[in-house]
Amino acid sequence: MNNLAKLDYRMQKRFLKYTFLFIFVFVLAYVMFNLHVAEQITQKASEDIAKEVSDEYIKKLSKEIVDTEIWNRVKDLPIEKSALIKLMKSIVGIQLMERSLPNCEQYVLLVRKTGMYPILQTTHGGRSEIKSWILLNVGDVWRYGVTAFNKQKRYPNGIFFISKDGSTTLNDEDLEYITEFEGTMTEVLIEEQIKIYTYSLLPECVERVKEGGELLLISPGNKVSK
Repeated sequence: MNNLAKLDYRMQKRFLKYTFLFIFVFVLAYVMFNLHVAEQITQKASEDIAKEVSDEYIKKLSKEIVDTEIWNRVKDLPIEKSALIKLMKSIVGIQLMERSLPNCEQYVLLVRKTGMYPILQTTHGGRSEIKSWILLNVGDVWRYGVTAFNKQKRYPNGIFFISKDGSTTLNDEDLEYITEFEGTMTEVLIEEQIKIYTYSLLPECVERVKEGGELLLISPGNKVSK
């Protein structure tokens, strides 16, 4: 009887061992399968989101808010989708403000003398400060802007920029003010945003990068967030 009891005990122990291994393998396989499915679902969701953001989302933003002419100007711009989305959000925001003030202008400040010019950023208080410097040639863009006035009222005494410490000043000797577009405040603001977001496509920027220079996504005089 003792031998039979010992044999029965060993059989029960072996049975429990294999049962445990079977359950463990089954659970592991179940978990791995679900992880694989979850990964596939996540990947599919990411693809769907990316597709929605890159195409449908932009169209949704522009529909019935941005007119067809503006949409046709920006939809095929050779810029990154993220930049295009930011541009469209900016344009939508401008349109919603309904700034119908007439006789406004979008202007550009062009370099008069080859040299080092400041790249600006915004402080927490909203004031411009110098982030770094870049070499610009005659005719290069330093800044795009808009105004409801003329050059004399927008920039008294022909001074376009003064640093916080007063050590750097840009005036008529450094920059040339040229009006590029006229219209309502809404129209010139939209024009300004398009110019800013397509700055990196200018031949001067492309040439600078080819020569090993810095790639700027927006013009040096248009402030980036700190």
